[in-house]
Amino acid sequence: MDDMTACIITRTLPGADVTAEAVRALGLAPVVIPAAQIYATGAEIVLEGVQALLMTSAAAARTIEVTDAIKALPLYAVGDATAEAALTAGFETVISAGGDGATLAVLAADRMSPRRGALLHLRGQEVAGDVTGMLRACGFEARHIEVYTTADHPDFPARLRETLASAHGFVLIHSPAGARRLGSAIADSDADLRRWQLIGLSAACLKPLETYDFSSKHMAEAPDEAALMAALREAMTQEGLE
Repeated sequence: MDDMTACIITRTLPGADVTAEAVRALGLAPVVIPAAQIYATGAEIVLEGVQALLMTSAAAARTIEVTDAIKALPLYAVGDATAEAALTAGFETVISAGGDGATLAVLAADRMSPRRGALLHLRGQEVAGDVTGMLRACGFEARHIEVYTTADHPDFPARLRETLASAHGFVLIHSPAGARRLGSAIADSDADLRRWQLIGLSAACLKPLETYDFSSKHMAEAPDEAALMAALREAMTQEGLE
């Protein structure tokens, strides 16, 4: 790697490539090292009695077959990136909560009535927060179906340790699961983490790495990509890179 400041992106593909373009536009050298791979489960999506769908990840939109019956239902998405992925996949009525799982649950509970039917959360095996539990507490019949699963990327530990040892810059963390995978990958590493700054999408993304000696840790002001890039720009400014 050349002398350009690097930015490690641990997000899964294809979202990691979108982040890489944003990072490149800031003048950093993006290094895409996905911590995990995504696989569709092929689970049957039963819509009987369902008034609306919920989605907390763009991966869910990319891994299901969007039938006429599915896209006829309104979809409540956790944030703008998930909403955009849903629209691209063929959903017709998409509402973005612009926040996290709790924000999504509050929006859904405010917009809908338990008397009109169940809410179905299309999700992955690994999730942050309990959207269905929050909605059940509000009196809704809330279900979930795991439409995709994630598995450790076999190349992640070696590529991550090599980059940490040979370069310097920033590490972006998009999910708590990604943070846990990163922590496992570097647990026995002798890389100098003081050459790297950590930028997390949320407090939950930073918590698994709180004991690691990164030079600094920064959290996005909101759990979305725009806020993550803003946090990265702020960290760059503090380093005199902008």
